[in-house]
Amino acid sequence: MLQDIIDDNSYPVVFIGSGISKRYLKDFPTWEELLKEYWTAIGEDNNFYSYLRDVKTTLDKSLTNEEKDFIASTKIASYIDGKFEGLFYKEKIILDGLTIDEAYKNHVSPFKYDLSQKFKTYEFIDGMEEELKSYKKFLSKARVIVTTNYDMLTENLLGELNAKPKIYIGQNGFFDRTLDWAELYKIHGDVNYPDSIIINENDYKRYDSNSVLISAKILSTLLESPIIFLGYSLTDRNVRKLLTDFSSQLPKEDIRKSSNRIVIVEYLKNESDLIEQMSRDEALDIGYIHISTDNYGKLYEEISKINEGLTPYEVLRYQSAIKEIVLAAGTKGALDAVLVSPNQLNDLEEQIAAGKPIVVALGNKKYMFVYPDIVSYLKDYLFEENDILPSIALKFAAKDGNKLTKTPFSRYLKENDVLSLNLDDELIIKLNNKISNMGSLNAVLDSLTNSIKNITSVA
Repeated sequence: MLQDIIDDNSYPVVFIGSGISKRYLKDFPTWEELLKEYWTAIGEDNNFYSYLRDVKTTLDKSLTNEEKDFIASTKIASYIDGKFEGLFYKEKIILDGLTIDEAYKNHVSPFKYDLSQKFKTYEFIDGMEEELKSYKKFLSKARVIVTTNYDMLTENLLGELNAKPKIYIGQNGFFDRTLDWAELYKIHGDVNYPDSIIINENDYKRYDSNSVLISAKILSTLLESPIIFLGYSLTDRNVRKLLTDFSSQLPKEDIRKSSNRIVIVEYLKNESDLIEQMSRDEALDIGYIHISTDNYGKLYEEISKINEGLTPYEVLRYQSAIKEIVLAAGTKGALDAVLVSPNQLNDLEEQIAAGKPIVVALGNKKYMFVYPDIVSYLKDYLFEENDILPSIALKFAAKDGNKLTKTPFSRYLKENDVLSLNLDDELIIKLNNKISNMGSLNAVLDSLTNSIKNITSVA
């Protein structure tokens, strides 16, 4: 269940539908409301619902009502698109920012252009401020975000946290080898690119022909990340299409394993709790966790407990920086090794841009070290904590004081293959000098001052 996903501690892949924009944005329409609005705009005499009914009566009777509704909506969208374009070229519809010449020469759909302008601006519903804060935190924990919305709500909210995802529009990115971290896929288009918008019958046919690419992309992360659907209903065509593709691509044993990694969150008015249940779609032969709620803030806070150490955006920056080093800086000459923490990424990127040859070392937290001082060194040595890499410990011992300084280091020599540590010749010489000058334990004790001898004898 949800707690199992939190305990598993893997950043999720999040699908965002129109229900989320409708929850937070004023006057945000459903698909049906949107089409009805444009039906009025093109001045149709026929009743909108009469037209929909007439279309549905021509469809295969074996289809479900949801399937018929979807097909009828795409057909009416195609009709509106064509009628809107005709009125535009007859100058009966005027669009700010788009002339007939530009539309014709650049093959711009006037209908989609007007849609893009409509969704470019928005206002938030009053009283949602606290939930939006939780939503932003939740979004920042998403490994990958996939949305069917045209608007810019997701990227704008992330931008307020200074988190900038890599954005792919339409089917861009599904053919590419990407980093699979902090990515936003706007699979039904984006308001900044009107022709990318998916709304009419032909648009969906093209989309469906390549939809398996989306599933293949997500399947590659399913083994590591749970999938959460937000802003969709259980009967939503987008959800069912994606689940169909999942089930067709996953081996049967993996379908069973995925049951507790696919979450569908459905709006239930005035429900303050998170009502969870394991569900199964027999037609698709796939299981999932179904959560019903109106308390999305609680859901966001629960999911935000997932913490893999670095945020997806820090992971993206590390990966991008390291890739840049390997592909560019690394070809220019010798590489200097450095260790970089998340808050040093800006400096790292500036150094790469300046052409400094560097490489980033990443490792277990245990080895995220700084050069030790004498106290931390002796603590590590005497209590055998092994928090300092042997090569760094021996480097410190060799350079500590002069050749007569009695810094202990024999344990590191006994416990490690010194040749495999790749120590510099200069360091090896210094260590040998220290060994020669230290001599036996009695000789070391004889060289100590009387006060130190007294302390030793008392101890």
